[in-house]
Amino acid sequence: MDWETMKLEGEGPVRHLVLNRPRVHNAINRQFLADLVQACLHVETLQDCRAVIVRGEGASFCSGADVKEGLTHKGTVGDMLGRSKAGARAMRAVAEMTPISIAAVHGHAIGGGAMLAMACDFRVAAASARLSIREISLGISLSWQTIPNVVNLVGPSRAKEMILFGDTYDARTMLDWGVYREVVEPERLLAAAEALAQRVVKQPPLPVGMAKASINAYVRALDRAVFHADAVGLAMTGRTEDAVQARDAFFGRAPAKPWKGE
Repeated sequence: MDWETMKLEGEGPVRHLVLNRPRVHNAINRQFLADLVQACLHVETLQDCRAVIVRGEGASFCSGADVKEGLTHKGTVGDMLGRSKAGARAMRAVAEMTPISIAAVHGHAIGGGAMLAMACDFRVAAASARLSIREISLGISLSWQTIPNVVNLVGPSRAKEMILFGDTYDARTMLDWGVYREVVEPERLLAAAEALAQRVVKQPPLPVGMAKASINAYVRALDRAVFHADAVGLAMTGRTEDAVQARDAFFGRAPAKPWKGE
């Protein structure tokens, strides 16, 4: 099954959801988010599917927002609200699909790409993989209702460090912090993901599905109540003078300037 920006491969209990924009390191645009929701809905119709390995075609897992559509397009407040809500829908679709999801991370997982990996049930990574959350360094808030995922994985103090400073982390650090379940050499990445998927397959499907749903319900009980306004936060910060200056510096149109808080 193919969509414009991704494809579903394989048959039987383990399928591969392949992010398929390799020329732009699988950057996320609006079509990507729409395709991701549709792919997850399609997976729900596959009665024999027990596990989904999410991986990226080409050199990276996912490089985050497509700069041609995101950072270069300020848009109206309504546009920005719409993009943020679309991102939240896509992350929920990944987190809530019945099969167990396993992100196989190689190359870079940046911003929305890191959030996509964190929305999965498990993550395995190549030793050479790098992960970063850079939104704040671009003058915008982190949205898509994804902050709880970071906090649940690494705790509040390390979540603040990852989100506030936008540092790039190596795979071993992310293993130590609990983001990754396993780190392997790049040539063993898919085999490690497949091995984990086979462990899922060997377990009884009904209690596995019930356990996943119960755990998700517990750890995300307050997500929508607390983070219903994070789309508004992105729309507000994305139109500030700080965000405009950060975009200009990112694209080399102007030197970096001190933050104004405006």
